Amino acid sequence: MIPYPREIQSLGGKMSLPKRFEVICPDEMSCLAAYIQRFNEAYQRLVDAFPAPVSGDVLKIKLNLMPRIAASHKDMHMIMIDEGAVTLSAKSENGFRYGLTTLKQLCKIAVNIGRDHLETVRIIDYPAYDYRGLHLDVSRHFFGVEVVKSYLDYMDEFKLNHLHWHLSDDQGWRIESAKFPLLHEVGAYRYEADGERYGGYYSHDEIRQVLHYAEGLGIEVIPEIDLPGHTVAMLAAYPSLACFPREFEVETHWGVFDDILCVGKPQTMDFLRELLDELCELFPGRYFHIGGDEAPKTRWQDCPNCRAMLKEHALPDFEALQGWFTNEIVKILRAKGKEVLAWDEVLDSPVDSSIIAMAWRGDAKDSAKLALKNGNRYVLSPNSITYLDWSAGEGEPGRKEISTLENVYSIDPQSYEGAHLCLGMQANLWTEYIPDETRLFRMLHPRAMALAERAWNPRSDYEGFLSRLKALGELR
Repeated sequence: MIPYPREIQSLGGKMSLPKRFEVICPDEMSCLAAYIQRFNEAYQRLVDAFPAPVSGDVLKIKLNLMPRIAASHKDMHMIMIDEGAVTLSAKSENGFRYGLTTLKQLCKIAVNIGRDHLETVRIIDYPAYDYRGLHLDVSRHFFGVEVVKSYLDYMDEFKLNHLHWHLSDDQGWRIESAKFPLLHEVGAYRYEADGERYGGYYSHDEIRQVLHYAEGLGIEVIPEIDLPGHTVAMLAAYPSLACFPREFEVETHWGVFDDILCVGKPQTMDFLRELLDELCELFPGRYFHIGGDEAPKTRWQDCPNCRAMLKEHALPDFEALQGWFTNEIVKILRAKGKEVLAWDEVLDSPVDSSIIAMAWRGDAKDSAKLALKNGNRYVLSPNSITYLDWSAGEGEPGRKEISTLENVYSIDPQSYEGAHLCLGMQANLWTEYIPDETRLFRMLHPRAMALAERAWNPRSDYEGFLSRLKALGELR
């Protein structure tokens, strides 16, 4: 099983695999009906692929709400498998989801090794970290709704529960905007070297589809709008937001660009206030990511508006000006009930301690120190360990560094300073060199499974992890 459970106790018996399961769900958990249907369909596919006949019986799975067990975690759950029934006890919707996922994996392992039964066991389980994330960049290359849903399905299989959806960058803006339609009409498309018009965006209805689908899986979607850097696509639509307006084109190259939002113009903040108002209504979840990374100050240094803003607020340098801007954006979002995430560069200047920092630079050790110093919670996502676009093998296009399965599995949040401030871990998948769905999942799998286990179970067992990968048919 991946992630490996906290506690497994063998009961010494066997339970024959049934022809099908019947899940008995309390009325209070009727919201799980669609998830139970997914479980039943997945099990049916396993049974249909099994070469040997299975029992003709129907086996009951009883979902037991509010068990008499001390809950170490809100998503704690207990699975009892005996000869005649399965009981799954939990206090939360996600506890039931995670328990059904574990049961599905047990059945898959049995089928893979040609066994027509499960061993009777008691399993008690809960996650080490509440934040177990996976990132998807749809700006460099655009992926439609069905691919995003498949991505969510993958996350569900291994109990990852936060999708960080990178929806804007220099190479594309991906959200329909009723207030500022040029964002999607202009900013969503670029012209490639061969003259092809490339791009796309999600309509409001498509975004709601994704959010509804994710909710059914117990996954929280975190939208990211990168500010104030990585905004060339935004400037192509509304060039007046630049320090020095001109006719911008959505970028076709990868990298970091000097043209970013002009934070010295009052109209920039007015624009962002209206835009964030629209986006917060579209994305009603708890979190909102504001980027904050790789924002060169080249244009600000020459901009009279930015220089005036620097003087008005008695700021020592332009790095502090970004800190001021970040805090202004945080005020807007907190007034809308949002918790704000940002890349760890925002910690390079004084910022609000409520910001959750995405610690990504290098091994993230220094970023964790900065977070501790300022009292910021953080999520570990070190690029030298958990960036899955970093090539997984020789000859692969992409970054030169190699991120191996063992490397990802090595991450240990307790080795970082301020570990008590760490909310969890995230693997990132940037798509500069990932143009299609096939390569997307090839780069994702199975390294994302290593992160999923380390974020769930703090005990490290790499050899056991490899053997379980093979048992699940995920490593050949």
